[in-house]
Amino acid sequence: MLAAAIAALATTPGAFAKTYDIVIAGGRVMDPASGRDEIANIGIDGRRIAIISTEKLDGRRVLDARGMVVAPGFVDLHAHGQDPKGQYFQVLDGVTTAIDAEGGAMPIAPFVAALSGKALINFGATASHQCARMEVIAAAPCRGHAAINGETVADRKAYTAPATPEQQRAIVAALDREVAAGALGYGLGIEYTPGAGRSEIYDIFKAAAVTRAPVFVHVRSRPLDPAPGVPIAVVQEVLADAAVTGAPLQIVHLHSTGLGDTPTLIDIVKRARARGLDVTSEAYPYTAGSTLIGSEFFRDGWRERSGIDYGDLQWPATGERLTAESFARYRREQPNAAVVVHMIPEKVVDMIIAEPEISIASDGMPWRTSGEHPRGAGSFARVLGRYVREKQTLDLMTALKKMTIMPAERLAAVSPQMARKGRISVDADADITIFDPRTVIDAATFETPMQPSRGIRHVLVNGKPVVRDGKLVAGAFPGEAILGTTSAR
Repeated sequence: MLAAAIAALATTPGAFAKTYDIVIAGGRVMDPASGRDEIANIGIDGRRIAIISTEKLDGRRVLDARGMVVAPGFVDLHAHGQDPKGQYFQVLDGVTTAIDAEGGAMPIAPFVAALSGKALINFGATASHQCARMEVIAAAPCRGHAAINGETVADRKAYTAPATPEQQRAIVAALDREVAAGALGYGLGIEYTPGAGRSEIYDIFKAAAVTRAPVFVHVRSRPLDPAPGVPIAVVQEVLADAAVTGAPLQIVHLHSTGLGDTPTLIDIVKRARARGLDVTSEAYPYTAGSTLIGSEFFRDGWRERSGIDYGDLQWPATGERLTAESFARYRREQPNAAVVVHMIPEKVVDMIIAEPEISIASDGMPWRTSGEHPRGAGSFARVLGRYVREKQTLDLMTALKKMTIMPAERLAAVSPQMARKGRISVDADADITIFDPRTVIDAATFETPMQPSRGIRHVLVNGKPVVRDGKLVAGAFPGEAILGTTSAR
């Protein structure tokens, strides 16, 4: 009888009435984790979602979300721009958590200290293989998280020299040390460390199998091999390491790796998952990549390996396409500046963005000049505006799943914090993005990349408004470090 009385009381208007810190009123609440899709109100107390209800809720502050989609905050697992400028553009693109999972950081402690109390959004990093090589082979520090995708040219030896067996053990030990200190996994940019042999990479996978922390891999450079399917071969290396060791694996930007072989790579990832392998991948919604012009990507033979030429390179500061002369000059004079690399067929981008099992990630570069690549500012709004609304390449719920719960779940096993991200449910962290589905779109272009997206109306991070009515809230820095734990070891 008591249970029945409580149930009856709970359906009475005004039952258990209270005033919440923030109420998001009248929006279309979409939660890919549960499939919820309804007009509802959300009550937030502190940093957590307290209630989701179709009944009217009272709040000390009310955000009018009528006509808007209320979604989990977007989670970007491939964001190199871990700095205030990068976070500015990302939060205006709806991102509430950004992780540098490919390039990583080392040591992790100063990386966390540098952003703590100054972060618009949540942040984190893996342990950087590039930095570990710098530490062990070159006996040089990596200055916090300054690996920047492993593409610095400060000491070429750290990336090009083979490691001795003793050095390999030291590299693995350095990575394990940082994972124990809170790094979210192992970040490998193998294309940028051509000296790293296959046994070195295999040893890292063996370590990851013990810690159960995921390995995020930018695969090895394409060898000069006349046989077709070279991108398939370099993916098969890391897939074999994952299968043999049992290490969790995420292959980054599958389409810029695969190019014309992308359909086969998608099939490989899906079949691996169907057979129980813990393998995932991601992609960004652009036909061009970006890397530092001084990086090992452009070592001798890059045109033959990549199937592109100087005219496929674009200098963001001027918008110019490069020539042999300008390429040589910029590589000599500004080796740590990024260049845009036009190399991905549009049909390949359309295919991978539509693929339900491939998540979205920006691969945004740090904003060091007047702009590097638009993906650091517009990736998520571009998916919603161009690929959902305009091209109808995928439906809205699927797009949100690829941008929220899928990347959050990739890290949930190593970081309990991520089990509360990427979802709208009671007791989840109030990381919430509210956008207008009729107008949301990216504004950043290759010619003018530093342009915030449009249509992102409100963004909350850990229950605090960071974007209100499309504008940054002054003085709000609620972002927190996302750290791994040792509980999985």
